[in-house]
Amino acid sequence: MPAEPRAGDLDAAYVQRGAQILACDGARRLAVETLLAERAMQDAHISEAAKDRP
Repeated sequence: MPAEPRAGDLDAAYVQRGAQILACDGARRLAVETLLAERAMQDAHISEAAKDRP
């Protein structure tokens, strides 16, 4: 930010921060979806392995 920011500078900063928040939220959602998918795959594998046991 400039030493003496103007309304346009503040608006640009808010837009940039909003974009950063959206990107972070998207990355978080992807991480959660990936984790849940991995756990579902692990649970399915464990269930299948349990069926094969005598």
